[in-house]
Amino acid sequence: MTDLSSAKQWYQTALGQRVLGTEKALHDELLEDLFGYHLLQLGTGETPLFNQSPIQNCNRMTFGGGVHGDLVGSPMQIPFAQDQIDVMLVHHLLEYVDRPQAILAECARVVMPMGVMIVTLFNPLSLWGLRQKVVGRPAGYPFEGEFFTAYRVMDWLNVLNFKIDRVLFAEFGFPWAFRSLTPPKFGLGLGRRYNLPLGGVYMLVARKYVGPLTPAASLLRRRSRRFSGIGMAEPVTSQRPQASSSRL
Repeated sequence: MTDLSSAKQWYQTALGQRVLGTEKALHDELLEDLFGYHLLQLGTGETPLFNQSPIQNCNRMTFGGGVHGDLVGSPMQIPFAQDQIDVMLVHHLLEYVDRPQAILAECARVVMPMGVMIVTLFNPLSLWGLRQKVVGRPAGYPFEGEFFTAYRVMDWLNVLNFKIDRVLFAEFGFPWAFRSLTPPKFGLGLGRRYNLPLGGVYMLVARKYVGPLTPAASLLRRRSRRFSGIGMAEPVTSQRPQASSSRL
């Protein structure tokens, strides 16, 4: 995993603030229509992206390195049971870990059926990707990571039983901060309006689907535990009286 302290410093720069503002505006639009009981944000930054979410129980999980969060742990072992999270935000994490597919599978494990995962990544098919290819790791964060195309990450999500609802591209400005050049505002410009796949950042919105072998009753019981610490009583199954074997 990359040095999280360098990521924290970059998000405090003018360029980092510009990217973060764009991403936060996109999250505000998406999250206001997503409901549930639990939301979890994973990523290299420490800014909450869920301020507009109607979900009451929202937490940020970080991985040390001076980045503060509600939970601190390993992305390979998220401290939640299976099928517990309604909305999962994976914010610029896959580009900076050694096993991105394994971590994405771990994130998928804790997302409940019909839950939503929003994955935010840098786009290699953009000016940001071009700068990464030319300069590479010496440019520091965020160019020290590995940028994945949207099609590749969509394939990973499809294998994990996620269906892609939409793909949003944003941040069509230059990957530098110029004092004399006003950066394009969110929601304006040809690229954002027509969602051209050339933005420096893209977001995948995917929903988890399960097969018919998953019993619906177990899902309802799991939901009932979220309202209180007292579990609901198991339903009593009435048994039919056995017919007498003797004949009249």
